[in-house]
Amino acid sequence: MNDTPSTRPEDVLAAVDRTPYGAVVRDEARRRQMVYESLISGPDPIGREIGQQLRDGNLNPRDLLTVGDYQAFLSRARAQAERLDLADLAAAAYSAAADDPDPDPERPHADRGWAGYGDESSGERPWR
Repeated sequence: MNDTPSTRPEDVLAAVDRTPYGAVVRDEARRRQMVYESLISGPDPIGREIGQQLRDGNLNPRDLLTVGDYQAFLSRARAQAERLDLADLAAAAYSAAADDPDPDPERPHADRGWAGYGDESSGERPWR
């Protein structure tokens, strides 16, 4: 039997969904606010500016690519994301899910998992 956790995004997200973090990540407004605040509190001045612009509604995520001054920051962020170890992330998600094996059955959309989530208005595709 293979004890290595799956690194397929939908499997990792399903594991996260079974933890208290699932409700946070599934709540789009809360998730966006956390991302914006993370950018604002980060060490990079361009990242802080981006976070403030997004938080204040002066810029939407789709517009980031049109601002030339943000290109280097976005390229670095993309490179960091590409280096993300999905196996480590999956192991952490499965470990956290195992710590909370009985998710709240009353949680809205508990049977949907991640299907249908995403912000189609900004071009994000929903998780399926």
